[in-house]
This record gives sequence, C-alpha cells and structure tokens, in this order.
Amino acid sequence: MKIKRLLALLLAATLCAGAAGCAQKDDPLPQDVQYTPFPISSYDETLKVTLGDVMPFYDGEQINIYHLQNSRGSQSMFYHPIARLTTQDFVHYKYEGVAVNYTEEFGAQDAAIGTGSFIRDENGLYHCFYTGHNAEEGTGLPYIEGVMHAVSTDQTEWVKDEDFCKYGKSNDFRDPYVYYDEYDECYYMLVTTRANNTGVIKRYSSTTLSASADEWTDRGIFFSNDSGTYNMECPTYIEYNGYWYLAYSEQGDNRVTHYRYRTEHDGDWKKFERDSIDASGFYAGQIMRAEDKLYAFAWCATLTGGSVGDFDWGGNLVVHELKQLSNGELCAVPVTDVQKLVSGEAEYTLAGGDKAESLSFSADKFSAKAFNEITSSVLRIKFTINLGNYAGDCGITFGLRDGLDNRLGKALVAFEPQNSRLVCYNDVSSIVRYGSVLAEVPFAYMQGRTYRVELLISGEIITVYLDDTVALTLRIPDMSDNNFAFYSNGADVRFGGISFYE
Repeated sequence: MKIKRLLALLLAATLCAGAAGCAQKDDPLPQDVQYTPFPISSYDETLKVTLGDVMPFYDGEQINIYHLQNSRGSQSMFYHPIARLTTQDFVHYKYEGVAVNYTEEFGAQDAAIGTGSFIRDENGLYHCFYTGHNAEEGTGLPYIEGVMHAVSTDQTEWVKDEDFCKYGKSNDFRDPYVYYDEYDECYYMLVTTRANNTGVIKRYSSTTLSASADEWTDRGIFFSNDSGTYNMECPTYIEYNGYWYLAYSEQGDNRVTHYRYRTEHDGDWKKFERDSIDASGFYAGQIMRAEDKLYAFAWCATLTGGSVGDFDWGGNLVVHELKQLSNGELCAVPVTDVQKLVSGEAEYTLAGGDKAESLSFSADKFSAKAFNEITSSVLRIKFTINLGNYAGDCGITFGLRDGLDNRLGKALVAFEPQNSRLVCYNDVSSIVRYGSVLAEVPFAYMQGRTYRVELLISGEIITVYLDDTVALTLRIPDMSDNNFAFYSNGADVRFGGISFYE
C-alpha cells in the first residue's frame, strides 16, 4: 500500500511538472549547463553554488553523480539540496538539476540535507535515503539528524516519503548508505553515528526498501573507529574481486578518505600501511563499482584565502579510477576514459621557444627551467623522474610570472625523498621559505629508480599520479595563464619523457 501511494504521488508530481502554473524547484543553475569536472574558482566569493559530498550511482547505462549542492534557500537554515550530474566518459558532464530539495519550513527535519545514497529495487523503482538536518532550537524535533527517504521512477521527479524518518540515539546520525547483500539476501543500511564516545558505523537491515523506518532492524555496530574518536563520514561498502571494502572520511585533523577491507564476508577488518585514497584535497570520498571497474568520487574544496589558506567546504568534482593490486590494496590512478579523450598532443616549449623532452639538474644548486603559459583547456602532463640522491627536493612550480628561469612560482608540487612524501606548498616566498603544507601523501622513493608521473590539470584543480601508486589532488588558483617550471632545490634528478596532451 505504501509503494502504491508513493507511485500515485509520483504520477501527480510528473503531471504537475508539465503543467502551466506548477511551482518549480528553486534551482540556481540552468538545466542546459555543460559541466567540466572542475568549474569553481577560489577567487569568486559571489558563487551561489559549489559541489559538496558526492553520492555516485551507476544505473547500468550511465554514471549519476548525485551530490550536495552548496546553495541556500530563503534563510540560512535551509541548505544543501541534492543535485545530479550525469556522464558517460568522465570528461563531459551534464547538469540534471536538483533531485531532492530541502523543505523550507522551520520545523522540517530536512530543512537542511546531508549525504545519502541511491539504489534501485527489483521492480525498477529508485530509492534515495538521505540525511535530514535541523539544528534550530524550538522545532520540537527529537534529534538534530534523522535518516529520510524519497522515491522516483525516472531519477528526475522525486517524491519524499513523508512518513519515513529514522532516528538513532544521537544527534549525529547521518550519511546512510544502503546496499543489497546477496549472501544474507537482505538490504543493509550503514549509518554514521556515535557510541561510547567514539565514531562508529551502525548497520540496520530490511528485506525490502519500502519498509517503514521502524521496520529497519538494528544490527549493532558494523565498524568502530580504530584510529581515533572522530566521526567516520560518508561510508560506502563494496565487494570487488573477493575483497570487501569499507571507505569513510575522517572528520578530524587529517581530512582524508580512509578504507578498510575484509577477505571474507564476515571476516576481521584489516588495513594497509597506506590506508587512504588521496589526501586532504579529496574529501568525503565514496567508492562505486561500474561493470568491472572501481571508482572513487570526492570534492576538492575552495581555499579560505583565495590563492592560499586551507581547504574550505565545497568545491569541485574529482574522480579517480581504483586499481586493485594482487594483495587487495587499492591505488588511485587516472580514469581510463579521461586518458583516452585528453590525448591530443600539445606543444609546450621552454619559455625561450626550445623543446625539452628531458631535463637534468645537479644537486649543487637551485635550478629551474620555465615552460610557456598553461592554457585554460584540460591539460595532461606525463614524465618520468629518476633521483640520484636522497637530498633536497624537486618537482614542478606553478604561478610563475614572466617565464623566468631559476625562479619559483606561488605554489609547487615537490618530490621529497628525505621525507618520503609527495607534497604541495601553496604559499611559497623563496627557495628557503616554502610556507605551510597544503596536502601530502606518503611515498618511499628508491635511489636510481625511474618513476612514472602523470598530472591532470583543469582550471584550478590538479591531480598528481605517482607511479600508479598514490594520487595527490590540489587546488592551485594561479596555474592558468601563468608559466610553470621544472625545478630542483638540492636534488640530483632527471626528468624524462616530458609530454603534453589536451
């Protein structure tokens, strides 16, 4: 009876959407916007919309990138509708509009919306389970957060199940992730919450997605924080090639997306020494399987200081393909479709006009060779790096004006063998004052070994992929229309196979 009633409401909503005079959703973006992956600028403080937590959903035909749209309603308490992008190739994106909107009522549980998940049932009906958030005093609501539910027949018109609101025993009760378990033949819902003064992920079960809130059975704690007390946001759980992966984001000092794994359906949780996907520039990451490939989706935030400062909230979509090693470890690598489409050779020469397929620097001094300006189109840079010693650092510097050699720009991506890391500094003042670290990932270098490096640059966003092992996503606002340079600061290094693609 419940599903029949919701389907009737869906039909009414569809008829209303096509009739003159029916109210449309408050949507600050036109329907025909063609997104690039990285459309947002840190310098523009008038932006009405940025992209927040991503909820990817593959429907068998296309990738649906549901996400929290960082926009507000008529008052500050109404914010974060769920909007949708679609793509077939991870290069061309279409904006499909707001899917599930907040309710502009003082006492509404979903006056603000938080992260959720999307799933299709055996009858072809789409379900969205999402977080309703209302922290205003005097609403009469039992808790600040609850899990809510909406349905759709076509992923365009969504109808909220007004009778569904599941509460936990905490004001932190959010980010529901619903999946079907073929082993247990039931649906499970993972929820971010707290217990015993620490962050936990609880699990609930149901035999049907149309169950009422009370019919989702509490199955206890699915995973308890094993490295701190912080909340574990935006969980996802995927079986892939005989491994079960749980991903979540640290609402703590590190702001990274971690993952744990099992080798049996109900086995013990394990973790690798490097247990994160990317670094702090890739937040609220969720993993998703599409056919035989595994992907990770997240956002790279704008910066609090324009071109400098720390990561803020909301920004640009970033997607990695995940390569599974023989031991089950996951490594972020470039998306295959992006590599295929951004593959036309581009001519980038040294600032003086000469070509340079390789550059070598000695360890006895600082040196840098400037290339011409980065255009506004998507750019791939490929090269290899071979370190002859463990001293100093080397890499690429951006925001370099006037194309001068032996200079550093405003920001740099550094290979630091002494510190065993790949790191970004975005407030560089001189060769001895790099400023604070924006983001970093651990990586152990070997002297004399050649490593493959690939950079993907679009607008302000850059992702550095090192040897198909680690990825570092960053925001550097001053890349476009400025020169860049390969540099060495006390490192014996050779950059080889330097090539450019647009």
